Amino acid sequence: MIHNDVLEKIAEQKISYLSFWFTDIFGELHSMSMPSYAIDKNAFSDGFEKLDASSIRGFSSVNKSDMILKPDPETFRILPPDYDQRRKNARMFCNIYQENTNESSRFSRDSRAVVEMAEKQTREFGITHTFWGPEVEFFVFDSISVYPSQYGATHSYGGSGYSIESAESPWTKNISTAIDIKEGYYPSQPKDTMSSLRKDICDDLYDYFGIKVEAEHHEVATSGQSEINLHYDRMLPTADAVTTTKNIVKVKSKRQNKVATFMSKPIYGDNASAMHMHQSLWNEDTNLVYEPNDSQANLSQMGRYYIGGLLDHASSICAISNPTTNSYKRLVPDFEAPVNVCWGIGNRSAAIRIPMYMNSHGKSKRIEYRVPDPTSNIYLLEAALLLAGLDGIRRKIDPGDPVEHNIYKLTPEQKRNYGIRSLPQSLKEALDSLGSDNKFLASAFSTDLLDAYCESKYKEHRIFSQTPTAWEVSMYADI
Repeated sequence: MIHNDVLEKIAEQKISYLSFWFTDIFGELHSMSMPSYAIDKNAFSDGFEKLDASSIRGFSSVNKSDMILKPDPETFRILPPDYDQRRKNARMFCNIYQENTNESSRFSRDSRAVVEMAEKQTREFGITHTFWGPEVEFFVFDSISVYPSQYGATHSYGGSGYSIESAESPWTKNISTAIDIKEGYYPSQPKDTMSSLRKDICDDLYDYFGIKVEAEHHEVATSGQSEINLHYDRMLPTADAVTTTKNIVKVKSKRQNKVATFMSKPIYGDNASAMHMHQSLWNEDTNLVYEPNDSQANLSQMGRYYIGGLLDHASSICAISNPTTNSYKRLVPDFEAPVNVCWGIGNRSAAIRIPMYMNSHGKSKRIEYRVPDPTSNIYLLEAALLLAGLDGIRRKIDPGDPVEHNIYKLTPEQKRNYGIRSLPQSLKEALDSLGSDNKFLASAFSTDLLDAYCESKYKEHRIFSQTPTAWEVSMYADI
């Protein structure tokens, strides 16, 4: 779509306001709106001088804060009524520039720019494009009660705690809808109380945003854990689709007086939310990770090298794919989350697996990276995974043989024999790994972006590691 088409649609559809979306370096969505009468064709070439980057976490200092938002007309979509029931609104994603709108002045901490720069690196490998298929998991609760206050929750000396309310939880009084811990996979109604909400979300994704959904369902955990599988697409449209999906999940849940969260592990002892990323490499119509004559998994040598790169850089990627202190409460054994750096064929206990549903179908052959969770910045995540895989192809990194055992049950000696190492066990470990292993990112991630990202995340780790939890107090304070 070009800007003239957008201007015609604004007039035809009687759009009142345009919302301009962008994300910070942590993937948090931000929005600025303007009345439609203030938009003309110059907005698409010149952009808007409307962004004080010093007020966006991780963006810029106060003395270098003037940025320009340049809307991408390809992302024009009319917003569902849930966003504003009084007037008709539309949105566009924006690219961010410094001082002027020349391509050379693209802001290095613009997440969309990182994806675009990473994608350009595929050309030297004979790859015309890549496809990405994310599985977005999240929880929807009836409510969360924080006591005695929000202040108490962030300052431990004020006393803190929280209570999750859900019609599905085993601690609910409604037996007909209760789902026990780890018993939430594919339940039927009435136990699946989120079915209608998920369908409403999927309808809006397609009807308003043109985002195709492959499937939606309840996930393993109790209390409204849900999953939406987005249909595969190219890098930037997929990243925009994930950002849109996360936002509409929150907006529609709020409209129904519920609370949606992409926090990975809000419930102790139950499964956590992940965001598995399916990836494939293409040269026009040829799937480059597919090899029909391969006896193990119909996987090509290029696909194996790509896996080798992902495994080689898995620890440093964790700083991007699992970017919160809570993320590492998910990466523990026996909750269907990977903790070991290895790959397998159809093996869900491995960090990487090759799905075997339609093994002989070349177009469906793909690599599933199971480590990420939905708190990650999808733009940086895609870029990091692609660059790690390309580094594996460039260096011809052998991933070793696939592991077909239940890796959770292997002894330390058996893991050593297979050459299996562990993923980081904390955010700090992951950040330390990124500090020592980041050269593979250099073609798309600027030094100042990585420095700003790591500085903020180290601070986050320090704050939460110094705060006593309610569990620690109950265990060790002799109360």
